[in-house]
Amino acid sequence: MSGPLVEVTELRKTFRPAGLWARGRVPTVALDAVSFALAPGEFAALVGESGSGKTTLGRCLLGLVPFDRGTVRVAGFDVANLGRRDQPAFRRAAQMVFQNPYASLNPALRVRSILAEALGIHRRVPRAAVPQELEHLAHLVHLPVERLRAFPPSLSGGERRRVAFARALATSPSFVVTDEPVSGLDLPIQVQLLDLLRRVYARRTITFLFISHDLKVVRYLATRVLVLYRGRLVEDAPAGRFFGGGALHPYCHELLRSAFEPERDLAPVGEGVHSPLGPGGCPYRHRCPRADVDPKGSCATMPPTLAQIGPDHRVACHRWDTALDAR
Repeated sequence: MSGPLVEVTELRKTFRPAGLWARGRVPTVALDAVSFALAPGEFAALVGESGSGKTTLGRCLLGLVPFDRGTVRVAGFDVANLGRRDQPAFRRAAQMVFQNPYASLNPALRVRSILAEALGIHRRVPRAAVPQELEHLAHLVHLPVERLRAFPPSLSGGERRRVAFARALATSPSFVVTDEPVSGLDLPIQVQLLDLLRRVYARRTITFLFISHDLKVVRYLATRVLVLYRGRLVEDAPAGRFFGGGALHPYCHELLRSAFEPERDLAPVGEGVHSPLGPGGCPYRHRCPRADVDPKGSCATMPPTLAQIGPDHRVACHRWDTALDAR
């Protein structure tokens, strides 16, 4: 297809309090005015600390979570307005590998049945060809064929992730969201799964959105980096530039230092020029060492918007040039 495979414009998602103690509580803004586009074949990483909105964004892209406003188009489908006839084609085109393989696989079904169900629902291959396709999927994700007869509770953590990958690939998707796909695994298993992702990406024309908080993993895989902070996209840059010293947002500098300088950690909330976070202004100013100290200055009064500052590079910071000079 020509043009972006994924196009997100001014996406906003708010979670309203529910339950007995919800009255009087303020809604939580999970995503605020998020806009970006992914070209076919990109391997984009979505990064940010816990609670920044990464998983919510991934689920919104696949229509698993309704959003308040904005538009999301994936593989030519308007995700907010999918009709009944559109649903099967959209689900074939867009898949997700969930963060918790223990919860996303039915423990009562054998692996063979889990994968065959995906093939059967989407009718990608004739029924007679299903056994052969199951073996092909197992080989693709380096899962021993005999494990197709196993139930998920008897699989190791790495094997469950491989089954989750195989199920996502069963529909031959054009877009795949992977949510922390190697978290909680031993390092050798992580390396195996990351190599698996690289091989799949090299062999198939799939656009990936790789959700992670581990920048070392992201540097190994991504061609593009999207950085979320408090539900806002603060930087969007090619991976080579981002990891090669070209990151511009002060928050991105902080993330990179915490990942690649072992003695450093993320600054605690409240550390920085502006400890209290009042309405308006930049959401990062309370921990930004380069924020404008003037209470009437731009950092305190105007939320920054994403500005195009180079080819394929955007940043949301009033003082990005100051941050660049100060590195």
